[in-house]
Amino acid sequence: MASALTQHRRPAAPAPHESNSGSDNDAHQTVARQAAEGRRITRIVFIALLLDILSFTIILPLLPRSLEAYKTREGSDPSTLLGWTLSSVAHLRHQILGWTTSRFLQQGARADLVLLGGMLGSLYSLLQCVVAPVIGRVSDRWGRRRTLMVCMAGNVVWTVLWVFSSSFESFLLARVIAGLSEGNVQISNTVIADVTDASTRSKGMALVGIAFAVGFTLGPSIGAYFSTKLSAEGTGSSVLAPFAAAAVFSLALLMAESLYLYFRLPETLHFKKTTDYGAEKEVPAAKQAPEDSASVRRVLRRLNVVHFAYLFFFSGMEYTLTFLTHDKFNFSNMQQGRLLGFIGITSTLLQGGYVRRVKGRAAGRGDKSLVAQGMVGCTLGLLSIALCCISADKSSDGNPSWWLWAGAVGFAVASATVVNCLNSMVSLVGASQMPGDTGRRLGDFRSAGQIGRALGPVFACSVYWLSGAAVCYLVGAVAVSLITLMFVIAVPATTIASSPVKGVAVLSSSRLNKAN
Repeated sequence: MASALTQHRRPAAPAPHESNSGSDNDAHQTVARQAAEGRRITRIVFIALLLDILSFTIILPLLPRSLEAYKTREGSDPSTLLGWTLSSVAHLRHQILGWTTSRFLQQGARADLVLLGGMLGSLYSLLQCVVAPVIGRVSDRWGRRRTLMVCMAGNVVWTVLWVFSSSFESFLLARVIAGLSEGNVQISNTVIADVTDASTRSKGMALVGIAFAVGFTLGPSIGAYFSTKLSAEGTGSSVLAPFAAAAVFSLALLMAESLYLYFRLPETLHFKKTTDYGAEKEVPAAKQAPEDSASVRRVLRRLNVVHFAYLFFFSGMEYTLTFLTHDKFNFSNMQQGRLLGFIGITSTLLQGGYVRRVKGRAAGRGDKSLVAQGMVGCTLGLLSIALCCISADKSSDGNPSWWLWAGAVGFAVASATVVNCLNSMVSLVGASQMPGDTGRRLGDFRSAGQIGRALGPVFACSVYWLSGAAVCYLVGAVAVSLITLMFVIAVPATTIASSPVKGVAVLSSSRLNKAN
């Protein structure tokens, strides 16, 4: 009797389908938890990057007048670095005037300031080009968080030096340290790639673009505001930099960012190895087509070339914009901030209202279209600014035409789309074949772009210096239109294909080879 009761009370073994159902539920819950953790980390990266870009953009509207201030202090002394540089540029200008009738060069020292600014901008980007691959590889080995905190320490050091840059030499040293330390954007992209899968990465990368847009909206205006506060000229101090109050505020932002990252950002290097969420697992060698790795490398090379070529012209033209408005229309710091703020606001609206919506629908497949649209916008913007310069040469009222603001819209479209969508494409290309070297791929990609940023300002400022603003921007418009055509033809429309496993990005070699 007892045996019968015991047998009666013994629970029945679960049916096979019930066991599988429980396992599936656990898997879904794990994926949901890790997806939520990925979103949390992405928000942390966005807030930190916004603080970083605000700090970075504060100096932009101040650069032309900062160089003027250093020129006033020491430009006439040939024993100083600035005095020797300006003397050499002036000597070169006088030689060139012997065989050209450039009206811009005939402005003398005002023209020399544009070339000096281009050289300074190129130095910063050249240093970025050198250090970006190193930062990418170090972050793959030591971790994202540790590498980012080292970069933050360098950013704090350069900003402290900026506050006390009473001479051009000390300001130049500060910019060198800044160029070697600025890895925040690169590592932010890598962290987002760590915690997102193929279906959510484009939306995550779009947050980087939004941070840029908001930063470029507010940062220049903040810089322009603080330019009217504490400065060496206003206090008579011999140890402070021109516009030192802006530098102090920039330092405060960086300190806040450093503390925020230290206490909130976890390590993400092994995020996908320790969880099943979005694991871009390596496809077994037996199932990979022999040409897959060659196709990956080919597409990555093409994306790097496009990034270099685009930024060579775009960054050069973008860098000369504040010098153009200073030269043609004598813009004040506040007017410079208003123009850059307009570009930032427009870019923010495009990012939030259009780009993220397209990325969300396309799940990684709308990036090429957005890049092409941004390049077309850039072409039209450069053409509009060239027309503005032609109009200014014919007019004597000293006020910019509406073509300047049309050009600013074109710059905003390009800023909202091109670079962050290219970053998204690079992070997805080869993600299944090379899951452990996202930092290296993005580092090499950023390095290619930084070569363009290094050479672009010198090229653009040299053309501006020799032939004037209208020719400079016309050359840029033609060049970007040709790069757009090259991109559309040479780069495949999509570099990922759906996988049988949810969240696994697999390279589609057939699609890649169609473009080859």
